Amino acid sequence: MKKLIVSMFCVIILFGILLYTYYNYKAKKDHIDNNNLEYSSLYNKEITGNTLATIINKTIDSNNKNNIQRNENGEYIENNENSIKIDIKFTDSDKTFPMESIYANQISQFTKLYKRAIFKCTDIKYHKTTKYVKYLYFQEV
Repeated sequence: MKKLIVSMFCVIILFGILLYTYYNYKAKKDHIDNNNLEYSSLYNKEITGNTLATIINKTIDSNNKNNIQRNENGEYIENNENSIKIDIKFTDSDKTFPMESIYANQISQFTKLYKRAIFKCTDIKYHKTTKYVKYLYFQEV
């Protein structure tokens, strides 16, 4: 009788562990999917400069919350897990600008100059291990 009770108790504990592991996995996957949905929905879509400024602010905030390190130029360093980088190409320049340089030079100034300009996301990349979005490339149209 004792063996039966101990066996049932072990089965219940094992079932609880499996259930906990599954729900933990599902919650993490849902978090990744929700995060990626916001960014991946921008791919090949035209947006205004105001929207791009909002995306830059959100990305900077996300990198700060995730404690992403910066290099000597103030640009975020990819961490192969949850860092996000954005590069922007303007029609009047041959140079590509990282989001950090736009943010550092006042996002409000960018908004004044480019609020009605149209940008298109032409490239998106994902971290290999976590599948989080890691890179977005916007071009002014």
